[in-house]
Amino acid sequence: MTERTVWNIGPNLLYEICSLGALITHLNHRIKLSLLMSAEYTTAQIIQLPQANRQRNIQVVRQVKGAVDNRMNYLFDGLLLNVADALFEEMHGMDQHRQIDEHFNITRALKVRGDVYQEEFLTLMNLSWVNLIKSKNYQALPDAPCEVAPTLTYYSERNLNHYKILLEEIRLRFTALVDTNVDFHPLLPNNFYLCFWHATEKLGINYSERVLLLPLFNRFAMDRFGQVLSIANQGLVEFGIKIHELS
Repeated sequence: MTERTVWNIGPNLLYEICSLGALITHLNHRIKLSLLMSAEYTTAQIIQLPQANRQRNIQVVRQVKGAVDNRMNYLFDGLLLNVADALFEEMHGMDQHRQIDEHFNITRALKVRGDVYQEEFLTLMNLSWVNLIKSKNYQALPDAPCEVAPTLTYYSERNLNHYKILLEEIRLRFTALVDTNVDFHPLLPNNFYLCFWHATEKLGINYSERVLLLPLFNRFAMDRFGQVLSIANQGLVEFGIKIHELS
């Protein structure tokens, strides 16, 4: 049979043990409270700084986007003024009856629903601006159909090559703005062509008629793409957004 050891604890020792236990409990409570306060303070610091940066970024993007939108509205007006004559040039070699029908459908749609598709273009562009603010480094819209994609790519690459230096400068300013390496941003030419393609759906014309509008957009809007980029870059400069590349 196993013997049990009996500890004889006097009243003084028992009092000291109880006091020590109370002290340990008190210290644990103080440590937890101190850690909690420290955590709250740290959390407040973490939240406050990004919130301030976010508000500033929104202000910058709003101003730059507004300037870009105004220039694009001006270029859309130019497209509308020239569409009737320019369409016949794009329809060269087309069956005469089809040429007349599609020319009528397109010019009527632009006159009746031009404001709608133009507003849709700006709305679709806004999605990529929102992605920039949120540091979402990817395309906001679905790709164009495979039949149209090569045409958009061809137009886009011409602009990429022509404005390579200015586009890189803008990319680095956007990188500094959101403090994240930016590869995709709203001012890439492919984004403009993609937004235009999806916006033409609002015109209520058929697929082949929408395709006919692509070279007109390229000719009367994107031919002046350098103006759009210069306005945007100047806006970033005025806000003090410097060229910066993260390591």
